[in-house]
Amino acid sequence: FSDIMITEPSGTRWPLLDGVSSGQIRGLIEMRDVDAPAAAARLGELTAKLADELNRAHNASSSLPAPATLTGRNTGQSLQNALTGFAGTTTITAVNAAGVVQASAQIVFSGATMTINGAAADPSTFLSVLNAQMGGAVTASFADGRLQLDGAGGNGVAIADDATSPSNKGGRGFSHWFGLNDLVSTITPTFYETGLTLSSQHGFDAGESLTFRFAGESGARQRDVTVSVPAGTGTMGELLGALNDPITGVGRYGAFSLDAAGKLAFKAYDPAATTMSIVTDATTQTPSGVSMSQLFGLGATGATRAGAYSVRSDIQQDPGKLALAQLNLSAAAGTPALSKSDGRGGLALGDVGKRNVAFAAAGGSSGGTKTLSAYAADFAGEIGGKAAAAKTRSETAAALSKEADSRRASAQGVNMDEELVNMTTFQQAYNASARLIQASKDMYDVLIGIVR
Repeated sequence: FSDIMITEPSGTRWPLLDGVSSGQIRGLIEMRDVDAPAAAARLGELTAKLADELNRAHNASSSLPAPATLTGRNTGQSLQNALTGFAGTTTITAVNAAGVVQASAQIVFSGATMTINGAAADPSTFLSVLNAQMGGAVTASFADGRLQLDGAGGNGVAIADDATSPSNKGGRGFSHWFGLNDLVSTITPTFYETGLTLSSQHGFDAGESLTFRFAGESGARQRDVTVSVPAGTGTMGELLGALNDPITGVGRYGAFSLDAAGKLAFKAYDPAATTMSIVTDATTQTPSGVSMSQLFGLGATGATRAGAYSVRSDIQQDPGKLALAQLNLSAAAGTPALSKSDGRGGLALGDVGKRNVAFAAAGGSSGGTKTLSAYAADFAGEIGGKAAAAKTRSETAAALSKEADSRRASAQGVNMDEELVNMTTFQQAYNASARLIQASKDMYDVLIGIVR
């Protein structure tokens, strides 16, 4: 939000927050700038992790008949970057309406290379080799950051990881990472473990920029810093250097870092006295079309995730398309690898709340590993505790205000009974004084008369 400015009669302007440390205005501003964003950040983290775990279970299973097309989520990366970093084994199959496998491609990831049914491949040849091995039964394509698999000839597409060496990148299997069979969908990236390394291509054009705002402990703006994407070879290392530059970047306030999972995070040198937010973001990543703040969850982007999800439209219209069965890779040739009586996928969806999940720090919570149900309970309890504490403070303040008003009225107000008593007393005293004066005059006149 922009600063609320005070303009004095002399024309001097200064931020309201520099002079307001308590009261209703301060409370409302803290609600807007601190409490509400913190709650939104925790809700966003909870919703994102819940959606991710539902998608983990759904991607490990398939409906029967299997869907004719699997369209992945927007990864925010090129296919080469997206495929780099996988390990383990996954299998893509074409199955008929009865669940019998018609063609399959076993992908074994090994560092920067892979084999597909034993044929050597790498990220640049992945699509061509996969399509050749599937023999037209399934066609793979990649556009706008999304991987898509299309079955042909009435076939559906089902994917399963190897039981002993499942595919894995950043804790997610192949289908899960690409979001090929997601139950809960969104149009922008909602988990920020990108898998990018310092040598990876970031995909943003040189000269594109985003503006950071740094605020002090009171919430008043300290400075806006605009950082441009540097010219060069386009690596994440170069981008990180530009972001952390002490002159043209944010280096005087803190530093960005890229962890092993490819998550970009900012840490202020003095977190208690400095907060960072995004004012504008004019960057666009190729080929996904997402901005830098959307790709990495910078600023308040992570707090907006809760409103970005929706259950897949085709499943809303037909719950029979839920992925409730799991592909049996050891099924004999000619026998169904998918069965209507298999409910393992449904059980996995039902157990999502019991899964231990690594939560990131958000909204004042330090994060850590706990179940989704426990995190939701902690969050609800914290909101309830804050609400109860706010109510108690409000009642205490109201009682103090009432007592102060009473004391002020007691000191400034008029008591009619007391004033009537005082007036009667003063009248009696006046009458007594008048009689005393009259008596003194009479005595004085008598004395004068005697002298004469």
